[in-house]
Amino acid sequence: MDTELQQLTEAFSQFFKVEHAIAINIQPTHSPLPDETQFQAAIPEPFLLAGNIGQLNISALRSLQRLGELAEELAHYLQQQAHKLDLLLHYVLRQQDLAEYRYQTLSYGGAGLTFLAREALVPLSVLEIKLFLADNAGAVFCYGQVLSCEPDANGYLTQVVFMRIRDEDRELLVRASLQQQARQLKQKAAER
Repeated sequence: MDTELQQLTEAFSQFFKVEHAIAINIQPTHSPLPDETQFQAAIPEPFLLAGNIGQLNISALRSLQRLGELAEELAHYLQQQAHKLDLLLHYVLRQQDLAEYRYQTLSYGGAGLTFLAREALVPLSVLEIKLFLADNAGAVFCYGQVLSCEPDANGYLTQVVFMRIRDEDRELLVRASLQQQARQLKQKAAER
């Protein structure tokens, strides 16, 4: 058990984390960590759709860079169309947000997240996780394991390491955390 916790600790510190609240669903599974095939089969369709649309938007905008002058107007049009799809997809994804499993992160990044649980969770236990990024930036479905769970004045301070997550979803979380950090730095600079 100590070796497994040490590995989780190393994995948790591999990526930058930003202190920021985003909506999440945390559901204990009471079963072992699924293998990669089981994980891929468990991903709800709206989460797969969200990832595919995001990748298509990025590749379409990259292609436009080669067009020259007309690219700017066409990129603007495509961004508006993408925004419409994002709004619709955001609505569909919100249907996946179940109130009984809803929490807010204290911090998150590419390796994991921290949140206040209502009850103690056992280290190494497996959790089904849904992350709903702010501003229609997307949503992620993954599995994680509890690294630590300590009593806190408002619940149980819990650290979770992502153990089954698609590479594109990890990239999305890394981008979202870096963008949030940039916003926080701009806000701090404006307050000075």
